[in-house]
Amino acid sequence: MNSSRLVKLLAVLAALFAVIYAAASIVVAHRALSAELTPLAERPSDYGLAYEDVEFSPRGGPELVLRGWWLAAAVEPRATIIRVHGIDSNRESLLGFSAAMTTAGFNVLAFDLRGHGQSDRAQMGAGLHERDDVLGALDYVIEQRGARPGAVFLHGNSYGGAISLMAGWRDDRVAGVFADSAFASLSELVSQEVSRRTVLPRWAAAALRPGIVLAGRIFQGIDISDVQPAVDAAAYDYPLAIVHCRPDERISLSHFERIRSSVRQTPGERIFDDCPHSDGWRLHAAEYESMAIEYFEDRLR
Repeated sequence: MNSSRLVKLLAVLAALFAVIYAAASIVVAHRALSAELTPLAERPSDYGLAYEDVEFSPRGGPELVLRGWWLAAAVEPRATIIRVHGIDSNRESLLGFSAAMTTAGFNVLAFDLRGHGQSDRAQMGAGLHERDDVLGALDYVIEQRGARPGAVFLHGNSYGGAISLMAGWRDDRVAGVFADSAFASLSELVSQEVSRRTVLPRWAAAALRPGIVLAGRIFQGIDISDVQPAVDAAAYDYPLAIVHCRPDERISLSHFERIRSSVRQTPGERIFDDCPHSDGWRLHAAEYESMAIEYFEDRLR
């Protein structure tokens, strides 16, 4: 084969590879930003709680309907907590914790993020769009449920913890944020999470990472490099509450440490030594709930 034909063959192969790489990146980016639907397996009535089914829209997104439960405090309410679940989960996440908070005198709104549970199907926004879901929940509890501005808290775990950090400082009616097992930066988790959420092995997800990031930016309008909850944590002029499990293999303790180092005021904090990812409440319910109530009460004072 002469050199001219070899060059042409290599050019064709390079173009074919580029097309396959781009197509694979687009498909994988779309798949990674689509939530797995998890049906509701529990309801507040399983805990002896009265509740109301509610609907509202994200802030600035009237075309979407988010669905949730309103759990009224068992006694005269002191404040309202907005519960934000993790990825591929739904409003029943940490339902036992929500029940404990109503007993302690807090109203709770637990809802499904966009594309999750019974909320309208929609592409996930890597947290950038979901912060509008949380702010829509804030508008709802204040405008429709009579929650007092300055007496509303966000409590989120994992993806929900990161979203809570990204949302809370943007509205001064939020009195505090409790973030459980949040990540500090999404960009460094792309390969891991793509592998978890698709059939790709970790090495293939890593190879596709640049294309996935670019496809997300071009076709989904999402710049993953903008998802930096540790940077958001630095925007708060009041203490946060943060917890993490030391053995967490999905979101390592280094993420907790980076969030901790970025905050402007000393946070309430706890590291649990014997739990997997986002499982601190399940294994240490009494300590976890006591910390949450103490944090909420301190912020109200």
